Amino acid sequence: MAKKTYADTTASEVPTPDTRVALLDGRIIEIDFFGVNHVKSDIQDHKLDFSWAAPESSLHTTAITILRGMLSTHSLSYVEICTRYVGALLSDAQSALNDENGRTIGSRPVEVIALKHCDDWPRRYGVNSWAHVQAVLGRWRKSGLPGLSAEVKEFLRQPEKFEQKGNGAYFTLVVNDPRRGAFTEQELRNIRDSVNRAFEEGVITITEWALVWFLIATGVRPVQIARTLMSDVIVSPGPEGTEITLAIPLAKGENGVVGDRWKRKAPTVLTEVLIDYLELPANRCKAPDAPLFEGTSKQISRTIASIFRRVDTYSERLKGPIPIFPYRFRYTLGTRAIALGARDHEVARLLTHRQTVCIHYYRRAMPGLQKPIKEAVGEELSFLALAFQGRLIGSLEEATRRGEAGALIRDFAHLVGQRLGACGTRAECHQNAPRACLTCRKFEPFRDAPWEQFLGVLKDDLAAESEDRIRLITQEQIEAVREIMAERDASHRVAPQ
Repeated sequence: MAKKTYADTTASEVPTPDTRVALLDGRIIEIDFFGVNHVKSDIQDHKLDFSWAAPESSLHTTAITILRGMLSTHSLSYVEICTRYVGALLSDAQSALNDENGRTIGSRPVEVIALKHCDDWPRRYGVNSWAHVQAVLGRWRKSGLPGLSAEVKEFLRQPEKFEQKGNGAYFTLVVNDPRRGAFTEQELRNIRDSVNRAFEEGVITITEWALVWFLIATGVRPVQIARTLMSDVIVSPGPEGTEITLAIPLAKGENGVVGDRWKRKAPTVLTEVLIDYLELPANRCKAPDAPLFEGTSKQISRTIASIFRRVDTYSERLKGPIPIFPYRFRYTLGTRAIALGARDHEVARLLTHRQTVCIHYYRRAMPGLQKPIKEAVGEELSFLALAFQGRLIGSLEEATRRGEAGALIRDFAHLVGQRLGACGTRAECHQNAPRACLTCRKFEPFRDAPWEQFLGVLKDDLAAESEDRIRLITQEQIEAVREIMAERDASHRVAPQ
């Protein structure tokens, strides 16, 4: 008859741990595994607190079995800390059965530790404490004893890495926490539009506007923003106008504070924002080695938090404001790069990682990320929800800038100068009109413009384009034209006869 192993043990069969324990120093003592114990050593007294454990809980019994074994292989000090944090983890997991008001929402005790019980750990207890919990869960996984979900077991196979000492963690990425993980496209679009609107209305300053766009477009850490100098913004002429190359300082590794920088071309929107920001009189006088944005990493983080307290945002999946902190933009940038087919080393370069060891967290997030994206933007997983945000008008007489030079928008490239609409802003954006206008909130398209013909041109361009990034932009423009046509048709149906 084959010997029964831990892997064959069910939760109800886990035996109650023997109270007699052989310590690392050779002593054999009695331990109350459901109470508080005071154990002396040559150096100090130790408190082994198992009062969190319930004899009727198979999950607690299993955890105690692991901790009991560690008393023979580790110091009392180490097991004391492990016991405290494991108790906190299991207590938090049990309290998850209660709702926000403290009402019981289930009678069954928690029998399995899941990722959702771990994802908030760094914020609650600090990153450094996780090593002790991980040590216990690692032995737990290897023992084959029940009580860990398949996701937790898989998560423990790799050495856990945290983005930022103190609060950032890849837990949020793996479990796709809607409050702390990657943004859906609807959320990201809402953030961009809300930030721009707040700047236009004077709610945030041009410096705050530039800081947020720097974060959105690069996904860098606050410490990297704090280390970016005026000389790290390299302005040069390009084939399509002024271009900006950013020299991004690395945050980790050797010489992270003073040395290495990786260059990256700034996206068009960020380029335009930075050009306006650099033209401020205060910035024109700055020395090359002056910081691009004033403040330490903590001060910049506080500034970003202050900005988004003043910016109104909305999440479809949360049905309320979007919880925003800097690392969410980083998670979003990494997952979207993978979704577009980027290889591990390309994603690592984009996120300014020296190694690719952390990129597997982004890849593992992708299957689960599809569900919240799908719920947020529809059955076809189109990231193009509400591409058209402007105002449909009948003629130039209804335009915001009627009678002004430069208000009329024509298409000279494909439609031989036909009139498509009007520009509702006096800002000289220098974007690729009329295509870039299609997704602009200030665009005022004419109802009777040749939208079917323009849609055909865009579809032909999409079919001929091989680069994913350009295809996504063109697809967004196609959706905007379709929405314009749908709004046009709806207005014709309700028009008086």
